[in-house]
Amino acid sequence: MNQQYAFTAGHLQTMPANLRALIGKHFAGSRWHQSCDFYNHFSERYRVTVCFHAGLNRAMAVYQLEEMEQEVCERVICALDELRKAFAKYRRHEVSDSAFIKRLSIGERRTLFFHAGLTATEFNQPIWRIESETCHWRAPLIRALQELLSAFDDAPAILTSVKPEIYTR
Repeated sequence: MNQQYAFTAGHLQTMPANLRALIGKHFAGSRWHQSCDFYNHFSERYRVTVCFHAGLNRAMAVYQLEEMEQEVCERVICALDELRKAFAKYRRHEVSDSAFIKRLSIGERRTLFFHAGLTATEFNQPIWRIESETCHWRAPLIRALQELLSAFDDAPAILTSVKPEIYTR
């Protein structure tokens, strides 16, 4: 398990000016580009899922990360960080599908159901129903779970919503 962080403008404001300048000079550009590349390489379906989790309008999914306003970008980065922690493969080790889903927070579970294309009706059903082969929403939910478990394999260790030029302000 690697350490993973999400770096936002709030973190930047708490840093001493010299440290901020040092990070801005040597690390900010590469971290920003890695974060942009990671989000921008998602298909629109995955971006819609991230925007849903961030509480953003579906239309925001068409924008690339560098095209977003700072506040929106920050919400996307925080959502990516929450989802990559929730759907990390190490959390899945030797746990049944229903047990893993039960461990998710309500918001993470709602995002999983959204990604599966399911409605509030299915969301409000008991999770143990997916253990039955006759459950009609079992397959889409398990498929969505597998997709989200693999979606964050290549996530950079540090996601940032702070553009490099902001470090010098």
